[in-house]
Amino acid sequence: MAKEEPKKVECPPGAPLWMCTFSDMMSLLLCFFILLLSFSVMDAQRYQEIAGSMKDAFGTQKEKVEPLSLQGQKMISTSFDTVPLQVQMKVAKVFSDEIEGGVVDSDYSETGLILRVKGGVAFESGSAQIKNEFLPFLDKLGKLAEEMDLSIEVSGHTDNILLKKGVTPFHSNWELSAARAVGVVEYWNEKMKIPPERLLAIAAADGRPLALNDTPEGRAANRRVEFRIRPANPKVVVPGIELDKEQINKVTPEP
Repeated sequence: MAKEEPKKVECPPGAPLWMCTFSDMMSLLLCFFILLLSFSVMDAQRYQEIAGSMKDAFGTQKEKVEPLSLQGQKMISTSFDTVPLQVQMKVAKVFSDEIEGGVVDSDYSETGLILRVKGGVAFESGSAQIKNEFLPFLDKLGKLAEEMDLSIEVSGHTDNILLKKGVTPFHSNWELSAARAVGVVEYWNEKMKIPPERLLAIAAADGRPLALNDTPEGRAANRRVEFRIRPANPKVVVPGIELDKEQINKVTPEP
């Protein structure tokens, strides 16, 4: 009697052929990212922060993590280091006629609100004597500084034309620009008793031109007096942002 042939057992179908290629690609990508990690520079400070957070969350950190020194106590500044909006609006309102008439130019920078007065409006050529027509402007600005507790930096500017000897008592543009700035500051200090710590006189000569000095128009633009306005004691606070010492201590890890 013939032996019966063993029954063939059918094997389950294997993974599709594309799976081999996909697996090879994933392995290469894993090696690639491992190499990138090995070449990278570890941020020790960031690592300590993450390690400390992991310890608090899961209790897996065995070593004691010393708290890092605070880099800052405020995420948002609680005071304006330049000029608050209400001061800008007040200045624009008070000097609206001068600005519209082109006598005064206004500008704004990170260091303060700037009012520029053309040199011919404030002083005669080569002179540091304040013109009578310029005094009402100084009176209004000085009064505004008193009312709103403002600090004013006065800077004198000239063109690059050298002064003629015998025509003016000043020997250089530096001396002339300094005398003009000091004259304005002294006028406020003597007439309105604005304290010296809120006033500053700067001689710039032709060192900070607004335009090129190769044309009459450019030289006229550079001959000017600038008033940089800032709060004397900036304490304008955004409600809900300022953190006092007790609140800072609450969010600061103890050593």
